[in-house]
Amino acid sequence: MRLLLGAALFASAAFDARGQKVLDLEDALTLAERSSPNIHMAENALRTAELSLSELNTTGLPQLGAVVNGIYTPSPPTFGYDPAITNGGELSGRIVLRQTLYDAGVRSLRSDQLTGDRERLSHERRLAQLDLALSVKLAFAEALRSEAATALEARSVDELESYLSLLKRLHAGGSASATDLLKTEVETSNARMALMRVREDASGAKIALEEIVGLPPDTSLILAGSLSDSLASPEEATLLGGEPSSDSTIDMTVAGMLIQRSLVEEDIARRESLPAISFVADGGYVSSGDNFRVPASERINGIGYSVGIGIEVPILTWGATGLRTEQREIATDDLRRRMELLRRSIASDQRRVRIQLANARARLGPVRENSSRAEQNFILTKSKFAAGASLSLEVLSAQQSLTEARLAEVQALADIRALQARFERLTAR
Repeated sequence: MRLLLGAALFASAAFDARGQKVLDLEDALTLAERSSPNIHMAENALRTAELSLSELNTTGLPQLGAVVNGIYTPSPPTFGYDPAITNGGELSGRIVLRQTLYDAGVRSLRSDQLTGDRERLSHERRLAQLDLALSVKLAFAEALRSEAATALEARSVDELESYLSLLKRLHAGGSASATDLLKTEVETSNARMALMRVREDASGAKIALEEIVGLPPDTSLILAGSLSDSLASPEEATLLGGEPSSDSTIDMTVAGMLIQRSLVEEDIARRESLPAISFVADGGYVSSGDNFRVPASERINGIGYSVGIGIEVPILTWGATGLRTEQREIATDDLRRRMELLRRSIASDQRRVRIQLANARARLGPVRENSSRAEQNFILTKSKFAAGASLSLEVLSAQQSLTEARLAEVQALADIRALQARFERLTAR
């Protein structure tokens, strides 16, 4: 498994001949999951739960232990304890076996609890993956948007510089005023500064993306793909057709598991007042100091065994069991209320994002039409100006409208990508 993952990661980190990293969304998701501390911590928590369950299962088996004692006690007449009690000391070596026969079902409840924890932590690992995927998708969309905005601002600069060259020729021939020339130079300078700002934003967006996927900061990153890729998914199309359900999401599933865990804690606390029964057996050597003081022929050999049943029943706990049970009940009630708040939040977010996504898709068509009309208007206005039928300010205004329309289309596409990622996270099961 690790070899396959390593091969996939090696293939994903493609480089071109100039040493630039080429990264698409799938590669970014793979790299991010591989390097994410949150994913690794979730895996460690899951592994810990599995080990705890295995550890608990071992407690149902007989427990063997070795007990060795060596005690010396002086005997009277000079001084010493009562020899009838101390027997002059003790020397023993035994193998002791203990087996729990009845524990009020506590071990079974703990086993159910740890099994539930293992399943819940598996879902929480999935939650960590979903949250990471959302962060990567949002960062990737922002990086694509900033790159597209940079290309559009560069195109705007080229258009203004081309128009400025035309004005300079017309001014030299006496067909354009100095005022028109100065105004165009100012607009061109402003466009160059806008280009510098969006390039800075693009570099910052790439650095943010590289941080999320676990790459060192490197602005030579090349993004593969565009904002218009995968604008719709079958799952989204299905869910957009009706009211999304918040109860079946993975977040609600985890919240329900936490409540079930708390209910088990309640049951365990209640059973603390029930008896526990254990079987105990030992075998080995036990002898006293007095036994060693008699002649060897009269000594007891000391080798033997013993068996017994132990019953432990709590009699007076000063209400501690009831208090612990009440604490668990309060904790369970809090979890239920948090789950209700979570349900409301998810349902509200689902409806909000669903409406926003539908509206964003509805706006995309008109925005593209405006961009096409603005481009036609700019070309026509510039041609009319060359023919002396329009003013220079009209050309600059048309060019500004064209740039804004293009940027609006890019922003609309980026909004759709971001809302789509949020919608998929909110409806994940």
